[in-house]
Amino acid sequence: MGFLLRDGRLKRLLEEIRSSLNIVKSMVDMDHASFTIDLRNRYTLRLALVEVVEASVNLGIYILRNFLGVRRVEGYLQVFRSLVNYGVISPEVGDEMEKLTRLRNLIIHRYWEIDDSRIYKEAKSNGLKVILKFIEEIEKYASQA
Repeated sequence: MGFLLRDGRLKRLLEEIRSSLNIVKSMVDMDHASFTIDLRNRYTLRLALVEVVEASVNLGIYILRNFLGVRRVEGYLQVFRSLVNYGVISPEVGDEMEKLTRLRNLIIHRYWEIDDSRIYKEAKSNGLKVILKFIEEIEKYASQA
């Protein structure tokens, strides 16, 4: 029991998520006016959210391939759907991680349309909670594997 928690790659990916999450937290701990006045804050939050999603996807792919035998996953959204289907994470967390993935896609592919206030509000209201819940559910799964 719990051998997966001792896996070095899994630990590193979880640490990447936590590290980027701390940056997200530092950005949304600011009041909205302080956040928006400095362009560096907006870019920092964008990048930290992208890093959280990408590390979460990499973690999901790692678990699916190396511990569940899944050989093919079509895209970022499918990673979270597969983790739900295999009982690694709850459907609620899977849905919320898909929303964060869509936000990541907006940041990456249409940066000129980004509403930084929306990103700030989403990260502050639910983004932090869902990432923490994702980590918690992954660690619970890994401790039982």
